[in-house]
Amino acid sequence: MDLSDLGKLILEQDLETTLMDVNMGIEVEMHRVFKNGKFTTRDFPEELGDQQQNSHIKNDFFNAQSEVITPTAGNAAESIRYLTALNHTLRASLNADELLWPLSLPPKLPTDLSTIKMAQVTAEKAQYYQGWLQRHDIRRALPTGVHVNISFNHALIDSLHAYTLTKYPTKAALQNVLFEKIIHGFVTYRWLLTYLFGAAPVAEENYYTNSTPSYPVRSLRSSRQYGLFSDYRGNYTSVSDYEQSILAAIKNHEIQNESEFHGPIRLKSTQGLQGMSQNGLDYIELRMLDLDPSSSIGIRSSTVRFIRLLIMYFVMMPDDWVESDQQLAEEMNESVALEPAKSMTQYQDLALTFMENLAQFVSDVGLSTKVKNTVRELYQRVVNPNTTLSAQLYDLIDNGSLVNYAITRAQMYQDVAIEQAAHLRVYKKSVDGQTMRAEVLKTTLFDQPWRHVEYPSEIE
Repeated sequence: MDLSDLGKLILEQDLETTLMDVNMGIEVEMHRVFKNGKFTTRDFPEELGDQQQNSHIKNDFFNAQSEVITPTAGNAAESIRYLTALNHTLRASLNADELLWPLSLPPKLPTDLSTIKMAQVTAEKAQYYQGWLQRHDIRRALPTGVHVNISFNHALIDSLHAYTLTKYPTKAALQNVLFEKIIHGFVTYRWLLTYLFGAAPVAEENYYTNSTPSYPVRSLRSSRQYGLFSDYRGNYTSVSDYEQSILAAIKNHEIQNESEFHGPIRLKSTQGLQGMSQNGLDYIELRMLDLDPSSSIGIRSSTVRFIRLLIMYFVMMPDDWVESDQQLAEEMNESVALEPAKSMTQYQDLALTFMENLAQFVSDVGLSTKVKNTVRELYQRVVNPNTTLSAQLYDLIDNGSLVNYAITRAQMYQDVAIEQAAHLRVYKKSVDGQTMRAEVLKTTLFDQPWRHVEYPSEIE
């Protein structure tokens, strides 16, 4: 297999394990609902303290739209444990008549959309929300999903930079190139993630008022036509192109700020957007995953492993991106997102070839059995579309709706979480969780035998 120069260097210096264990933080949004499937009208759970001060569990755009934000983790198992601990803590704080909606598209909406209560946020964020609502339909803010934040281990950057000083004079320049390779890979193959993990085949009552597909699809949320996307598309060619494009869009009033860019990936620098290309990226945010209703925490362990594998693959393989690839990638993803839920994708040959190349890469690099099994299981989803999430949900649609399935699944996950929380420590205002130092929080909450539910337990 032909690796890039950086890929060859990583193998020569035995850095593949360090690369596989990139730093990862996971954000999962889920709506709080009553057991009848309607949005909760209750405020942010009192046990969790002030949601504006709580750095790990808070409301997003709406009062009923909860968001769990994990600390940065160094491996897949740690990521899942952090997420499970916070998810179970949120569930333990709910009222007895509340559940967490497991689907990306919201439950049945009220006829009067003005009754959907906004989150209590800072004055600055409230102003942004109001500006957003003046420019967009409120329903476009309701889809939820999983965001994965990726940053590099300092040891990896230090080691690579020592051997690439001539080509990359600064660590910022090296980091930008590594991130660009990942960005190009995920944008290019986003359609494959939509095929494998798309889980939004239908919308509930009152979500769409105009045209909708006449059949269940793979992912309405992942579709530009029906999901949460800005008209402004950004430019992923380089970090510099991204920075200049966003700044120009803000100046031209296409978006209020960088938060209003709802692209599949956001580029982040702790020093801000201006000067990002010189200062170097600190992390990127992958925003293309639907909630996986087969997992109580919204994402399966195998999916996290797959994302980590793709990061490694994209870094180590050649990158031949050109600017026109972005438009092609958008068109391919739109097509896949709106394909019938149980159909064979029109890009099956491309998907099979990619997965075969990925399997060869895993073998050549010598990755773990768990990673090999994950690739093998997902390969079967490409071979047999009936095993995809969207196809399995299709079989559960009742009179155009998934509400019965969603409430049943939500109750099952709630019962398991409450049973676990009864025997473990959860994050509460009563133990000052929202201001607890990271090391204390780790021993108090995260270093416990948390277990989430994946049902079915294996990809079928």
